[in-house]
Amino acid sequence: MAEEMIRMGSSSEQESLAETHIREQLLTLIRSIEDELRELTLMIRDLDEGKNVAVERRYTRIKNIKDSIETMSVNLLEYIIRISPTFTAKDVYMTITQNLLRAAEHIEAAAYRNLLLSSGEFTRMPDNIFAILDETVKKVINMVSLVNSMLTKLGGEERLLREAYIELLKTEASVDEYYREAGIEVIKYYSSRDVGALLLVKELFDKIEETADILNRVGTYIRYISISK
Repeated sequence: MAEEMIRMGSSSEQESLAETHIREQLLTLIRSIEDELRELTLMIRDLDEGKNVAVERRYTRIKNIKDSIETMSVNLLEYIIRISPTFTAKDVYMTITQNLLRAAEHIEAAAYRNLLLSSGEFTRMPDNIFAILDETVKKVINMVSLVNSMLTKLGGEERLLREAYIELLKTEASVDEYYREAGIEVIKYYSSRDVGALLLVKELFDKIEETADILNRVGTYIRYISISK
């Protein structure tokens, strides 16, 4: 239906309608990533409380969200290629879509590490490491909200978009600080206790930090679109 409507207008109208549709689909992807992260937050708390059945249930939800994002991303990429062969921002929007999919995959990978921890002889995470992990995920959720805000403001509220981008950069920097602190604390606590848990907890932090890096790149691409118009 969207393709048929776009074909009826002039070239500029086609591009405008196509871009509106692309942004709407990207916003849907971003909201799904936020849902995925919120489930991960609850999953980490379930792990901390020893609720293994709840951990398994939440992992299934996260995987289902990731699978849905994957399907939506593939459909959107096909749409961008098919409907807008001369659309100047096509490559940037494709890159944003691919990065959002990658973020969803990293979140699911973090959840899988959480699942593995719940299925082993894993003792309760120390309060300081849990606190860092919980805060890190909250920061990443905030980054998703900022990316959402930037995309919503694209093409109309340049000053507010720029402010959101600056806040995104600051939030990503704070995630890096938590990540470095976590690396020290995880090695300090687990190296003499449980090497398997050390690797899994470190990988859990790795995937969350990589998600923050990806969201930072997505924000940069949105900023690029805004200043190139």
